[in-house]
Amino acid sequence: MRKFIAVYIDLENVAGILSLDDMLQDIILEEDKEAPEEYIFAVKFACGNTNSISKLRSQLINHNFEIREAPHVTGKKNRADLIISLDAFEKLYLNKPSINRFVFVTSDSDFSVIMDLLRKHGKEVWLITKEGDAQRPIFTNCTDNIIVLPQPRKIVPKEDKQVKVSKVNIETKEKKTAPAKEVDERTKDEIAETLFKKVFTSLDHSDEHFLNAVANKMRQLDKSFKIKNTRYKKMTSLAKEYEKKGWFKTKRNKDGHLMITDLESSE
Repeated sequence: MRKFIAVYIDLENVAGILSLDDMLQDIILEEDKEAPEEYIFAVKFACGNTNSISKLRSQLINHNFEIREAPHVTGKKNRADLIISLDAFEKLYLNKPSINRFVFVTSDSDFSVIMDLLRKHGKEVWLITKEGDAQRPIFTNCTDNIIVLPQPRKIVPKEDKQVKVSKVNIETKEKKTAPAKEVDERTKDEIAETLFKKVFTSLDHSDEHFLNAVANKMRQLDKSFKIKNTRYKKMTSLAKEYEKKGWFKTKRNKDGHLMITDLESSE
């Protein structure tokens, strides 16, 4: 079965932190591996002020994106949101090709209008955006899935050959940066655990449940959540932690899918 995908990139909002190769791979890797399909990127459209996308331009060309210029007309605002929204609406109206999923790469809340409209007409809508925008209600309420763009790597200037960095300075820097990383990882683990507990509480404890279904509900509660970003890495590892606590038992069904059964009330 083929699934046709439209990708719209708002250049001014994401051009500086976007790796096109990684982004297109993420769209496919986000899919349910138990139901493989052939994915066709039927629409590839990038719009904005193209004067500042020298690094991204070659990627767009290599992936056969249509690049549309949208110069500033009033202050710092251009018409990329209007141009992209009209193109998406045209695809919806003409239905040629019939698009199954519309993917918008932006942090501009103006796109929430067309995203909400597409969902009302039965289309699947994904958003790829910056981490700081992934939790905004205006986006979470008009999308089916949100992918967070990775943070841009900091460019560290080369040290002057005449300057010697002491071992003490290096150790001091490591001590300052390590706690921040640990806090970040711990926070992601806590988010995973909180989501798991919320879903577990809502389950019918007299029935058995697919672990994949639990994972899907966790994603519905927080569309930016990714188990691979936690220390658990996989849902099976997270489930085993709570099985050890006696919350439930796990087993494989005849198809090899992991089930949780014999549910007990959480502490």
